[in-house]
Amino acid sequence: MNKIKKVLVLFLAILISTIIVLSVIFINWEHIFGDTRPIANAKAMYQLEFKDKDIAETTDVDNNIMYVVPKGHLDTYIEMMKKKGYTLTEKDDKHHTLLLKKRNNFTEISYKSLTSRYTIISSPFLKEV
Repeated sequence: MNKIKKVLVLFLAILISTIIVLSVIFINWEHIFGDTRPIANAKAMYQLEFKDKDIAETTDVDNNIMYVVPKGHLDTYIEMMKKKGYTLTEKDDKHHTLLLKKRNNFTEISYKSLTSRYTIISSPFLKEV
């Protein structure tokens, strides 16, 4: 009988601890993860690591398109944009921005570090169907 009580107490302690940890994560979700979607970003990183893609698409909480590339490989995104008719006019590493031009329109793209191995690029463009 004592073994059953000990197992029950251990189970309840683990259950209560799990509920508390999940509650803290839920309450501080935006502070912990920002405006990104961790599962969507994990899928994008999976595509880069295991499916040997050069660039992966993801979204943020507002369903804006974002791209994930390996750290220091912004050229992949720049080449993708060149195929869509854009040209790179300025790359500002200090402010983490790219300035692209298409005809007379200039578009500023920002990027930031996602993890120590990846860069996430915020794209103002709508998803093309």
